[in-house]
Amino acid sequence: INDFTCFPPPHDEKELQIFTDTSLKHDSVLRFLTAEDRGTGPRREYWLITAYHSRGNLKDYLSRHILSWMDLQKMAGSLVSGVAHLHSDYTACGRPKIPIAHRDIKSTNVLVKNEQECVLCDFGIAIRLDPSLTVDDFANSGQVGTARYMAPEVLESRVNLEDLESFKQMDVYSMALVLWEMASRCEVVGEVKNYELPFGSKVQEQPCVDTMRDIVLHGRGRPEIPSSWLVHQGMHFLCDTITECWDHDPEARLTAHCVAERFNLMICATAIVSTQLCWLILLATLTHPSAVLLNPKRHNQAEPGASVP
Repeated sequence: INDFTCFPPPHDEKELQIFTDTSLKHDSVLRFLTAEDRGTGPRREYWLITAYHSRGNLKDYLSRHILSWMDLQKMAGSLVSGVAHLHSDYTACGRPKIPIAHRDIKSTNVLVKNEQECVLCDFGIAIRLDPSLTVDDFANSGQVGTARYMAPEVLESRVNLEDLESFKQMDVYSMALVLWEMASRCEVVGEVKNYELPFGSKVQEQPCVDTMRDIVLHGRGRPEIPSSWLVHQGMHFLCDTITECWDHDPEARLTAHCVAERFNLMICATAIVSTQLCWLILLATLTHPSAVLLNPKRHNQAEPGASVP
């Protein structure tokens, strides 16, 4: 429940408008239940009531948990799927919809479901990319978001407002930083260090725009991807994707839809490898029924003088 004494707060009036859009519904988007106003006079409150996820936000979850490769694929894949849905011109069933730019993607605006999948939340500064809106309408939206996760063009205040794709490109940059956070806590990277926010070793807890402008815009800085992360083939593929998503040039970044397709390929490849391994074990068992492969204790159980094939 979001509880506000200002009735209704400007950001949450926008959030309500977005939440009540039926085309927003998606497994990776926080489920909206209802909006209510409670009380009267100075005690009047405005409530947005949504689904509850007891595991909390992604930042807190990552600080307490180390992810397996399967966990990472599931959580990161669901986040990417949610962003791709927001940016899409169509719902999953093919019905036309107005794309939405979140504009504040960060690990505290991602919740973890019990199934270890992620949902996007907090649409207070999201914007509907309605083609009927003018450049002035988008210009009035201002420089918004969280400084740590702002794309270079946002930090520089040089967003191309005539191209609605610009807003999606900003989201993709922010999404890449969240994917990096997840990757940093995955067991396949080798030594898993304590959880750290993007640029955590360079800036304080709440860096200002000027600080991030110096690091990201002028210094072209990005979170470190150590060589040890690239040993695992799947992680190498993910890191390449992350790098393409936080490219300094907005036009060079992957779209969320493209990233979602890559995740589908990566998950399928993992499943195929697992299936192939199962078939190899099964084939070995059929070829050598008494193989030590499936019964390593057989050496100790064999009768004296008997040989084990």
